Formats: sequence, structure tokens, C-alpha cells
Amino acid sequence: FSYLLLFKSHLISYMKFLVPITTAFIAAGSLVNVSEAYAPVVICPGFGNDSIDYDTPLGQPSEVGLKSVLARRGFEPDNIYTVPLKRSDWVRVAGGLLDIPAFYTNNAKPTGRGYGWYIDRLKQSVDQAYEESGGEKVILMAHSAGGWLARAAMSDGVWSTDADGETVRTSDKIQCLVTLGAIHKVPEDESTCVTRGCLKYTDNEFPGAFLSEEGVKYVTVGGAAVVGDKRKDDEFLIESSESLKDADDLYAKRGEGSAARVAFTSYEAVAGKGDIIGDGVVPFEWTQLKGARNVELPGVVHSINEAGTTIATDRWYGSENVIDRWLPIVLEETGLSKGKGSSQQNGASNLSPFAGLQEWASNLMAKPEDESVASSRRGAIKDIVAVMALTVGSMVPLTDSVRVANAMYENAPVGVSEITKLPSGVSYQDLRQGDGDVVSEGKRVNIQWSLKRSNGYIIDSSASNDGVPFIFVVGNTNKDAGNRAIKGLDEGIRGMNVGGIRRIVMPPSQTFTEGLGEGSPGPIPPGFGPKQRIERVMKLRADVPDESFLLDVKPTRVQ
Repeated sequence: FSYLLLFKSHLISYMKFLVPITTAFIAAGSLVNVSEAYAPVVICPGFGNDSIDYDTPLGQPSEVGLKSVLARRGFEPDNIYTVPLKRSDWVRVAGGLLDIPAFYTNNAKPTGRGYGWYIDRLKQSVDQAYEESGGEKVILMAHSAGGWLARAAMSDGVWSTDADGETVRTSDKIQCLVTLGAIHKVPEDESTCVTRGCLKYTDNEFPGAFLSEEGVKYVTVGGAAVVGDKRKDDEFLIESSESLKDADDLYAKRGEGSAARVAFTSYEAVAGKGDIIGDGVVPFEWTQLKGARNVELPGVVHSINEAGTTIATDRWYGSENVIDRWLPIVLEETGLSKGKGSSQQNGASNLSPFAGLQEWASNLMAKPEDESVASSRRGAIKDIVAVMALTVGSMVPLTDSVRVANAMYENAPVGVSEITKLPSGVSYQDLRQGDGDVVSEGKRVNIQWSLKRSNGYIIDSSASNDGVPFIFVVGNTNKDAGNRAIKGLDEGIRGMNVGGIRRIVMPPSQTFTEGLGEGSPGPIPPGFGPKQRIERVMKLRADVPDESFLLDVKPTRVQ
């Protein structure tokens, strides 16, 4: 074990060398999830996208495009199709103006003049893929607006009528719909929906995983990378990356402020509210579909470029760095996950680029002449790789799963004390020592806070709510005597000094057990979305081992 610790202490020095090599292995197909099973794919472009965006995005080499990324995972290149579109084709959406009076009363249909042309091309592409593959059912991979348009094309399950007058079912042609950052709900105020009723019609007539009973699988994938913030100075970015920093510089020059501000504007147009989390264009909640296999991807953004710019990004849904976080789930749903390299039979997402290195290391060290020595070597290599994966996971930023709340950490991103574990299961670690008054039983405390899930996904924070502090009395259990804190916070904050920052890790049993209503222990996020995320954990994951809430707190006043 001491050797492993010594190895870890030297790892960071070698990271600039190791990461490119690992990336090369991934690009060569050595570590990716590969499916030997055959299935044709039709890519459905998003609004404003050109077919070329999924082949040579922003003029980059074809190896970067989604088609090549899929081909490296075992899909036959000649059977990966993209609905043929030019960017200029999207002007045809204006044809919806002629759908009178439907367009003007928000009752337009997706088969009308506005979007009917797209649905026709999508269906033609599916028919082509089906026929040229010898009758294999198609996987639709629908990006952005292509997601709800694909649902509209699949309609009520009737695909077409053949030459003999027989009905061809959608389930005869399509085995799975995968949506990537798609909008599946209308705004809270339906009258503001930019589709003028087309999305509402689709969701009302073909709700949720509408054809699942006919065997069609549904997988929805949504990113959670940026919290919308209408303030021009970006005080609360969830994730930092070079492309995002470049985008922020460009937004600032154009007077738009930041990625968070651009996201706020986009979310508001899509959902009717902007201070929520999403992929920078579409709010996460709006990407989910009832009855589907819903996948949440922290740190993943909407498209091949940072929103509203021509700055390429390697953290969109179809990039090499991201696809293995959702494709194994698609392969599992469709029964195609038996191919080599598909190591995620349980559907769990691989968040580390080093997934698979342990197996690779074992194969590398296998020596038939002395199995005992080989076994010992394999064990050592596995341990080293495990440490390496943990080390990489702690570096910011190296993987898309890393999320940082800059406002909470200031100049202290690393622990300055040992981790303290309490009998209740709560643990904490000081990130910065304060020098003010001490928090103790009976004291009235003001705190700034940031609440996350154990996977690093940020739920909400005081910074996202105008910096309004949560105020409570330590040790108070009487709801009629003022604000109360959830058990984990009440326990974990004791002994802190004003000005310090502490991370408190709490099992669900020590958090929101009394609900999220008025008078319940806090801090309770005011927004509907954050409350839903908390409820999802409390109802569905409270008994999952190692599931926890992370609460970063900073006392600002003690009385």
C-alpha cells in the first residue's frame, strides 16, 4: 500500500505524458465500448444544423465527427446515415406562416408547412437505411430539435402503407429512439412556444415513450453543464474548460456577458424560466421523456460548438470524450451490448477515460510461463491503475464529470484538515479555516451554501439565489421557534469559525426526511427544478450505497 501511495505522489508529474497516450488508445479503439452487433443508424440533425456537422464539424477532420465516433465502436460506416440537410434548409420553417390560422393560434402541426419537409426527409432516410441493411431495424440518434421531430415522424405507430395497401408499423422499421439534448416539453407558458403548437401537438398526441409497448426503446440524454444566470458577470460557473473560457471572452466582447447569461436567455425561450441547469441551450428537465431511459450527463454541452459561437468543443453529446457515457445504455436497451468491450452491462455510465485500463493492464502483463507471478503483477497493475483513475478524477478539469462551484471555494479548493466522521454517518472536511466567531449549540448562524449530489452534480446554491443566506439556530428542533437545519448540517457545522469553508457529506437519512415544504429543515432551494432533483434522490436513491448529498457551507455571521 505504501508503494501505491508513493506512486500516487508522483502521478501528477506524469499526467501530461499519460493522458495523450491514453487518448491515443481510445482513438484506436482499444478502450472504447465496441458493439459487434449490427444495426443501421440514422442521425437526425438539430435545428440550424447541417448534415456535415456530424461528419466534419466546423471543418475539423472527419475523425472528430459523430459518424466516425460511432464507426470506431463497431457500427458499419456505410450504414450510418444522416438526414440530408443544408443549413439554408431551415429557412423553410418560415413556411409555417402560411398555416392559417393554426400557426397564429399555436395549433400548428409538425406535418404542416413549417416542419413537414424535415419529417419527410427523416422518413426517407429511415426507409433507405432499412432497405440497404437488408431489413434491419434502425436506431434513430436525434439531436436537439431532431428529437421531438423524430417523435412526430414516428407518430401513432403507423409508418406508411405498402404497395399492397398493408400498414407498415413504425416498430417494423425503428428499434430505438435516442434523443440528445432534445426539447420534449413546451414552455410553462404555452403561448411562447417557438414551434407555434407543433411540439405541443407531438407531446399531447404521442406522449412519453409512446411506442414502448410495441417494442420501441427510448433513451433520452440531457446535459447539465451551465446554470442560467442573467447577471453579466459569471459568478457561478459549474464547469470550466478552455473552450468555455474562450466563449466567455467572445460573449464579453459582444456584450452578452458569459455562458451562464447566454444559457439563461436560451432556457427562458425554451422553458419560460432561465435560472435552471442544462446543456447551455436546453434545460436538463426539458430533455427528459416519461417512460424513457433518461440519462443525465454532468458537464456536457449542447452541440459541436459553444452556444452562439464557432468555438469547437469536445464535450458535446457526440464527441469521443462523451459518447461512452450514454452509448452503452443504448446498446443495453436494444440488446446489442454483447459485443467485445461493452463492459457496462448494468447500464452505468463510464465517467473516466481510464475505464478499461485495468483489463488492459492485466492482458499486458499475462505471462504463460509463470501464472503466479503474472497474477501478482496483474494485481499490482490493477491497483496502480485504480489509484491513477482516482488521481485523474481529482484533477480539475480533466474529465467532463468534474464540476466546480468557484464561488464557494475561493482560494481553498483542497482540504486543510482531516476528514471527520460522525456516528450518524455524516462526515466533513474543512476546505478553509476561518478566524471569526465559533458556531456552537444555540447560536444563530448565517451561511452561504452550495448543495450537490455525490456525483458532483450541483443542485442549487445561495449564489444562484442572489446570495441570500440561510439562517438557522444550531440545535433547534422546534419548527415554531424559527428556522431549522437538516440534521447533517446541524451536526456538521459545529465548531466552524466565521469565514471558514467546510464540506459536509450527508447520507439521505440525515437530510430532507421531513420534506421540502414550508417549515421543513433547510436549506431548501426555492426553485421547482432543484426541489425535484432532491426528491428524486430521496424517493429513488435513498437506499443506494454511497448515495449522499454534499453541502459546502461558509458561515458569515454568528450571533
